Formats: sequence, structure tokens, C-alpha cells
Amino acid sequence: MNFRLLLCIAMGVFVAHLGVFMLIEKIQEKPYVPPPKPNFTSHSTVVVDPQTGEKTIYREITVSTRFAPAPVTPAPTPLRLQTF
Repeated sequence: MNFRLLLCIAMGVFVAHLGVFMLIEKIQEKPYVPPPKPNFTSHSTVVVDPQTGEKTIYREITVSTRFAPAPVTPAPTPLRLQTF
């Protein structure tokens, strides 16, 4: 057996083990994380004009946004003049 054949066999065994470990990782059950609640709502109102029979649809979409808390910035340090 030459060195190249041993290297090919070692790489094949390594890749096979890597594939098996990745497959086992994929099969393991992950904890359930509920989906986030939607941050938007929509309402629509249909109004019919009694004289002409024309139908008008009013749509309202509301989106709520929660901003991340602002980072706390430290107070600036005063500059000191050095005298020699």
C-alpha cells in the first residue's frame, strides 16, 4: 500500500464520519419556538352609494413598531490642559 491510497482511505473515512454526524445533528429534536405575533392589522369597510349603486372600499392597514432601547452612551470626559 502506498501513501496516496492510505490518504484517500483516511479522507473517505473522515468524510463519512462527518456526514453521519451532520445527519445525527439534523435529526435531533429542536426546542419549539412559537412564531412571533404579527405586528400589523388590516380593516376594510365597504360603502355602497344608495343613489348610484357605486361600491367604495376603504382599507386601513396599521403597523406597530417597537424600537430597540437606545444604547447608553457614557458622558464625555472633560479635557485637561497640562502645563509644564
